[in-house]
Amino acid sequence: MSLTPQLLVLPLVETVVVGVLAGVIGALAVLDRRVFFTESVTHATFPGAVAGVVAASGLGGVLTGGEVGYGTLSLAVPVGAIVMCLPMIWLMRRLGRLPGISSQAAAGVILAVGFALGSLLSTWFAPLPLKVDGFLTGSILNVNRTDVGLTVAVLVITLLTVAVGGRRLAMYCFDSVGYRAAGLSARMAEWTVLILICLAIGVLVPAVGTILPIALIAAPAAAACPWVRTVNGLLLGAGAMGAGCCLLGFCVALALELSVGGTIAVVCALAYTVSAGFSLRCRARRAGRP
Repeated sequence: MSLTPQLLVLPLVETVVVGVLAGVIGALAVLDRRVFFTESVTHATFPGAVAGVVAASGLGGVLTGGEVGYGTLSLAVPVGAIVMCLPMIWLMRRLGRLPGISSQAAAGVILAVGFALGSLLSTWFAPLPLKVDGFLTGSILNVNRTDVGLTVAVLVITLLTVAVGGRRLAMYCFDSVGYRAAGLSARMAEWTVLILICLAIGVLVPAVGTILPIALIAAPAAAACPWVRTVNGLLLGAGAMGAGCCLLGFCVALALELSVGGTIAVVCALAYTVSAGFSLRCRARRAGRP
């Protein structure tokens, strides 16, 4: 089936919104040094997406007495992913407080447990109404109005949160000890960042699955870091970089008939590689000057 301009409207809108959202959330993750945490949470969304589809299919069948529509099942994917993030975050924090277990080790445990649990659930409840491949890599070309609406809603929530409390979040990310000493609620700031990360990862699942979101979140923000000097600059630069990488990957994938999500992830990785290379070259030149 050929893709007409009408069929590409929703995927294009989703591509731009996903890029901006991933970039802004990535800036917060980089500032708060939670990139590996975010990687772990992305894998935790896999069992949540599976459980959401199973629950929606079962409850819908009981209530309606028939099969559940695709729209309801597609909505259950991000909702289940977001809900599953919360107990996984709680478990990660509890593990990180145990003697001898670092936060990185706790995140690694959650990463492995999340992916294993997702595989177990997908096998246990097979066959699922939706393909498991859709949970892992997503399909940005098949997003519907509900998917786009959820992504736009999370982007608006994120931008409003940053606009209202951006200074406090930046202070907490840079100096959590000083933030507490100033009498401010560190728990509120921490959970604000964590919830925003969970919301973003959850709504990214229909477009790029549970494996690829980390590339969209980490790479644009890390690529923008060497070229900005302020938090606002990083937020704007990461959002613009994310949108540009997603649009470029989308166009390249359509032109070469490749996987859109995979191509976007590769473009994000290349953007970081180029940025890091130019940054190192500039530092070397400055170091060589008298």
